[in-house]
Amino acid sequence: MARAKARRTGKKRISQRRADGRVHLALVRDPATGHELVSLGRPVFAEGWQDDLVTGTASTARGMLGDQPTVDGAVELARSAMAATSRLAEGLLARAPAGAVACQAGCDHCCHQSVGVTPPEALAIWRHLTSTLSADELAQVASHVAATRARTRGLSSDDRHSPEHPCPFLRDGRCTIYEVRPLACRGMNAFDADLCARRLRDAATRAAFIADPGSLGPTSFMEPIRAFHAISAGLQLGLAELYRLDMRPLDLAAALDLLLSGPPSQAQAWIDGGSPFASARGGDGSRAPGSRPLSGALYGAP
Repeated sequence: MARAKARRTGKKRISQRRADGRVHLALVRDPATGHELVSLGRPVFAEGWQDDLVTGTASTARGMLGDQPTVDGAVELARSAMAATSRLAEGLLARAPAGAVACQAGCDHCCHQSVGVTPPEALAIWRHLTSTLSADELAQVASHVAATRARTRGLSSDDRHSPEHPCPFLRDGRCTIYEVRPLACRGMNAFDADLCARRLRDAATRAAFIADPGSLGPTSFMEPIRAFHAISAGLQLGLAELYRLDMRPLDLAAALDLLLSGPPSQAQAWIDGGSPFASARGGDGSRAPGSRPLSGALYGAP
């Protein structure tokens, strides 16, 4: 598909990084400008606009990282993706009728679940913490994150959707890393704050929602959630297929525990093609239960 498209547009295919039958991205060169472009060779999502976001995000990654990724470049890329996700989500939600979105400051019902992050997001959060907190503050945060990881180790995403398991960065109903909050958090929205509270805190409602998210009726605008999934997919595919980096999703608490308690060399080890965050891998917790089927399945390496 990408090869045929390149022929039709006069663009020369210059690179294919994988030959295992699961390649999504390729590099092509526009003969008119000489610019290197990222091409999506097969669909990732059912909706075309999501695939456009995948390609755009992967292209941004290529433009920012060039031929050789660095830790600083990965952090900058993650911050760029975070800002883009927020702008897109805010723009989509601005089209909603006045009062349709119930989310507001101090509303933390969605902050009690496993949150999935890509390695660049984890690095951006780690860099933010280490550059803005004092040594004592950083030690306190590291201790709290470690305790959260110990308490949630081995639990399923369903188990983590509980008032007993708040995000380690939640304090008094507010996010302490709001500036660098994960992509997943930027797409979340809800119609009814009371329903969100019951879905979290009432055992029967929570069990019904986990078993069948549709049983409660529509609860969110899906476009911002789909947008987050697409941008995350672009990051994952761009860095995995163009740079051979391990982009398998990580659990937020587990990843930050590794970064805050381990040697700084872990970040460079990942850039060098290693897998220093392997013990932080988990299922796709970067969603409210049930949103993944609605958002489309994301291709991922085993």
